[in-house]
Order: sequence, then structure tokens, then C-alpha cells
Amino acid sequence: MDKSFEGQVALVTGGSSGIGAAVALELARAGAKVVVTGRHEAALRASAARHPGLIYVVADVARADDVARSLEEVKTRFGRLDALINNAGILEIVPLADAAPDHVRRTWETNVAGLIETTRAALPLLRKSKGSIVNLTTVIADQPFANMSVYCASKAAVLALTRSWAQELAPEGIRVNAVSPGPIETPMFSAEKLGIGGSALEQLAGAVLGQVPLKRFGKPEEVAQVIAFLASGSASYVTGAQYTVGGGIEA
Repeated sequence: MDKSFEGQVALVTGGSSGIGAAVALELARAGAKVVVTGRHEAALRASAARHPGLIYVVADVARADDVARSLEEVKTRFGRLDALINNAGILEIVPLADAAPDHVRRTWETNVAGLIETTRAALPLLRKSKGSIVNLTTVIADQPFANMSVYCASKAAVLALTRSWAQELAPEGIRVNAVSPGPIETPMFSAEKLGIGGSALEQLAGAVLGQVPLKRFGKPEEVAQVIAFLASGSASYVTGAQYTVGGGIEA
């Protein structure tokens, strides 16, 4: 059994479902103690129940006090942090004409400002461990879709942050990389989350799959394995990279 994270501690934001839950379980199975955060306690509890190495903190990355509280929990409970997985994010399909300030604010506060604040708050612990940061973005940060301009822009910002931080933190031994998933079977790609359903959702799914050479949606576990690799010592000479997990879609 892989125990490459034995004795290490990881923090996974947005860890209640989808890719976040999958990577948290992947790291826990490899020996890590993993703290998962998210806004919904019932979903977090269910995610954490999958492995004894998982614990949860109800926290919204868009709230600085929640971020501080989650990092304090990591520090108090474990005294170290070896891997930060910035996975929390929101997706809303909104055409430009309807992209009101509230939509822009919600997206930016979670996908960009929340990621920045979480990473900033984690830096003291990551400096001690010479740890690793993996940021989640998307293939459509490079190939934007119509009616998703704010989301695509927020994820493009995550790529810029990744590359800048990789340069800035390399002298301290901290590696920073990004993973860009393509279409993945997660709750984010659902009628409830996207605000559409029926034939409209089917048409969107068909249009998305039409661009995927492997002709299928990916699974959260397939993304989680790449994230775990980048967070591990096996990727010790990898920083500033963007890994695409998109079934053949090029980012």
C-alpha cells in the first residue's frame, strides 16, 4: 500500500464532494492526516467518514475569519502542514448581460480572493515544512466558453497566481503547481449547480464531450491521483507547472 504521505498533514479546501473529496481520500489512504473544509457540515461529515485520517472544519474560503480558524485548527491539532490543495470554487453560467456585481463578487471572492487568503494564511506552516501547493483551475481558463466569462477569468487568474508564486516561493523550498481538469463527473456539473436542466443540460454535456478526444467525462479519482503526485516528493523538481487532466483536451 502506498504510504508516501506517512507523517504528513494536508489541507484540502472544498473537500465535501467531487474532486476535493476524492483527493482528500487519496492523501489519507497514502498516510496523510487530512483536514477538509467546506460550507456544508453534513456533506463534510460524510466525506470525512470515509477514512479515519480525515477530519473536517466548516469554513468558507471567502471569509477571512473562517480561513484563519481552519489554519488554526491545523496548527493546533497537528503543528505542521505539508500540502495545501486549493480546490474550493464556484461555477455559475451567466451571460455578460446578466453578470451583475453580485455574480462577479461571489465568483471572485471564492475562486480568487479566497485562494489567495488561504495560501497566505498557510505560508508560515508551509515554510517550516518546505511544503507543496496545488491550485485547481480548469481547461476553460485557456479556452473560455461563452456565458462563463467571469468564471473563466477567475480560473485564469489562478493560473497567473500559480506561476507567480512558484517563482516567489521557490527560494523557500515551496513548490506551487496547478491542475486543470476537463469535464469531470462532479456535483458542480449538475442541473442544480448550473441552473439549467433537461434538454439544455444534455445539449451542454454533448457539446462538452464533443471536444474530448476520449469521449467521456473524467472521474474525480483520476484528477485526485495527479494532484497527489504533484503534492508528493515524487514531484520534487516540479514547480510552476500546469497539468491538464482533460481526456485529451489541450489547455
